[in-house]
Amino acid sequence: MKSKFYMVFALVVVCLISAIALSQVFSITQIKIEKQKTEAVLANLNRVLPSAFRFEEVTAVPQALWIGFDQNGKKVGIVFKIAPRGYGGPIETLVGIDTSQKITGIHIASAAEGLKETPGLGLKVRDDWFRNQFIEKTKNDLKLKRDGGAIDAITAATISSRTVTDGIKQGLEMYGKYLKADSIQSQIE
Repeated sequence: MKSKFYMVFALVVVCLISAIALSQVFSITQIKIEKQKTEAVLANLNRVLPSAFRFEEVTAVPQALWIGFDQNGKKVGIVFKIAPRGYGGPIETLVGIDTSQKITGIHIASAAEGLKETPGLGLKVRDDWFRNQFIEKTKNDLKLKRDGGAIDAITAATISSRTVTDGIKQGLEMYGKYLKADSIQSQIE
């Protein structure tokens, strides 16, 4: 009877020590993970709006929105994040737009960042040839060619192609007003 008590006691002690050690490791790594995520977002902001020197996040909008400024503090464009629902789930996309409302770049999340599109088909929305089609396009150009637009769809992945295209167009309609305003605060109110 005594040996059963000692076995249970030893097991409880080992579990407590393991739980405490695990919580300490989590608290240490969580800070590093958040820092890496922030650095990744900043790197992607520079990729989709390369003319910007610094970015300010606008927190009063439903989705993520950043205003890009040059070295002199002049607004050069915006970057917004959309997540339209594709075939396998949301397709998180960062879109850069210059002050003439032309797309300067897009970044689509990878499978490691949560993209759940069909491998070999829907994941092709991340391919350079597909993403580069959007560069220099305006809101009016954003339709698939089969719908009378300028964007080639991915063969066998029309849903994903249409989702990205329509999502970017909706984002331009929703966030385009932030390009025109001198003061972001006036647009929020």
